[in-house]
Amino acid sequence: MSTIKEVETLLRKAKKENRELKKDNEEKDLHIKFLNERLDNWAEKNAILREEKRNITVDDVLAFQKAKVDHASSQDQSFVDQLEKQEQVKLDSQGIANEQRSEA
Repeated sequence: MSTIKEVETLLRKAKKENRELKKDNEEKDLHIKFLNERLDNWAEKNAILREEKRNITVDDVLAFQKAKVDHASSQDQSFVDQLEKQEQVKLDSQGIANEQRSEA
C-alpha cells in the first residue's frame, strides 16, 4: 500500500498535469475560433466577388481591358525612364559615380 505522502505527491502531479492540459485545451479552442473567423471572412469575401463577377456588364469588361492596357503602357514608360536615368549616371568598377569622384 502507498503511504499518504506518496498519494499526495501523485495527486499534486495529477492536478498540475490537469492544469497544463486545460490551459493547452483553452489555447487550442481559441486558435480554432480564430481560424473559423478567418474562414468565415474568406467565404464572405469570396461570395461577394463571385456575385460581382456574375453581375458584370460588357461595358465594365471593356473598361477593365482599357485600364489594363493603360496600366501596362505606363509601366513600360516608367521602365524606360529608369533605364534612361541609369544610362545618365555612369558607374566605375567600384560602383561610385564618376562625377562624384572627379569633384572630390
